[in-house]
Amino acid sequence: PLLVCIFNALGLLGAHLVGVSWLGLDNGTFWGNMTSTVEVWSDLLNGVWKSAAFGAVIALIATFQGYTTPPTSEGVAYATTRTVVSSAIVVLALDFVMTAFLM
Repeated sequence: PLLVCIFNALGLLGAHLVGVSWLGLDNGTFWGNMTSTVEVWSDLLNGVWKSAAFGAVIALIATFQGYTTPPTSEGVAYATTRTVVSSAIVVLALDFVMTAFLM
């Protein structure tokens, strides 16, 4: 969740840089449109909830895979691969479900 807050701030700063500096938008126009289209607290809280859920799911998958792996270098490599693949699929599915319910 802390990284989400940092990256949200960096995203806003990057959008301001591109919109105002590179595309030549007026600063007031940029922030006026930004505040009219972005619901700050709702969008921030959705991001924090999602990041907490993703972190918990990834931790649970990694813990399960690590607990059930054979104690060999081949077992660890196989468990790591299964963890990454499983986490990616579950995060995509969970993102779809959470987006449908949080919007």
